[in-house]
This record gives sequence, structure tokens and C-alpha cells, in this order.
Amino acid sequence: MFAVMACVAGLVRGYSGFGFAIILALGLLLYLPPTLAIPVTLMLDLLCSISLLPSALRQFDRPVTTCLVGGMLLAVLPGAWLLSWVSGAWLTPLIALLCLFGGVAVLWQPAPQRIKPSRRPVAVLAGLVSGLATSLASAGGPPLMLYLVRSGVLPQQMRGTAILFFLASSACALLGLWAFGVLQSEHGRLVGQLLVPALLGNLLGQWAHRRWPPGSVRVLVGGLLVLLSALTLWRSVVGG
Repeated sequence: MFAVMACVAGLVRGYSGFGFAIILALGLLLYLPPTLAIPVTLMLDLLCSISLLPSALRQFDRPVTTCLVGGMLLAVLPGAWLLSWVSGAWLTPLIALLCLFGGVAVLWQPAPQRIKPSRRPVAVLAGLVSGLATSLASAGGPPLMLYLVRSGVLPQQMRGTAILFFLASSACALLGLWAFGVLQSEHGRLVGQLLVPALLGNLLGQWAHRRWPPGSVRVLVGGLLVLLSALTLWRSVVGG
């Protein structure tokens, strides 16, 4: 079951440039505590991002990416500290609720406007919010994509910008979790089991992206987020 989740999440990420962490995290949270599910997701996200790096470096918005990463760095340690401190009984429904709102936000898309240099500080704020959500819940996708689809970043640069940001945010979040003593050998064991399915899904998603360029991938990803987060929230509340 976990292998199927990893493969599906990898396929979505390879195709769209985002969605891996939040989709896999929600799936794992159905059966695992947050302190196990979130670090495993971040490790796999980082490893899978490496194969996407060459294409991302060819097409990304450099100024916006710089601002996003700068904001993310401000949020890494607070997010890692919260994950190590907050009880799983509270954290799982909180993560699911945040992801539910995020999925709805991704589905809602007004007409974008071209970004202006004077609005670049908004990218720092978006990076901070996304970085905090990544460290705490592997849920950095919705706030980042919510910003990107409204910022006016060119469509061909949006995927590369997202890939580079998530690679940086996953790496920094893992460093923060290591600093707070969250990472254990159990995380490495589970990563070893799920890495191959995740990479296979990732490669399949890249192939599909080249063969069928995305039309409205936000509908697919947003729908998956809403469905998985609603199921996770229901299970965490009723104890099913």
C-alpha cells in the first residue's frame, strides 16, 4: 500500500513539478504518526527532486526563486521545533485541515497578473509560509502554487521554480528535524522501501509531461488534496 502511494505521488510530482510531499504525507498519515510520516516524506521528496534538477535549471524564474528560498529559510527551525513538540493526536488533524484548505485554494484560480519587481517581497512571504508548512506538515505545495499561479510567473518557468524551491525546502527542513533529534533509523528503513516506487512514478510523470504537456494540472492535484485530506481528517477525528 505504501509503495502504491509513493508511486502515485512521484507520478504527480514528475508531471506537475509539485504535489509529491503533500500527497504522500497525507497517505502515510492514515497509518503512521506525523513524526514518522513527515520526515520520511521529506527524505523521499529530496531524493526524487534530484532527477528533476537538470530540467528545472533550464527553466525557472531566478529572482522569484531567490525570494522564495530566502523566506523559506526563516521558517525552517520554527516548523521543525513544532513537529518535535506538538502531540500527534493534535498534529494529524491540523495537518489534514491545512491541506484541505490548501487543496481548495489550489482549485480556486482567478486570472493571474504578471509579477512586478515591487511585488517581489510577496514572494518572501510566500516562501516563509510554504517553508513553515513543509517543515511542519510536508504541505508546502498549496501556499507556493497559490502564489505562483497568481504571480504571473511564466507557465514554462513555474514548474522549474517549484522543483528548485521544494528541493531546497526539503533539505533545510530535514536539517532542522535532525537538529531537534526527530530523525531515527526507522525513517531510513521506510525510505529504503519506498524509494524505488517513488522514483519509478517520478520517471513516468516526466515521460507523461513530455508526451502530454499539462493543461490544468491544478484540478487533478487540488482534487487529490481535498480527497486525501478529508479522509485523513475524518479518520483522525473519529479514530477509524
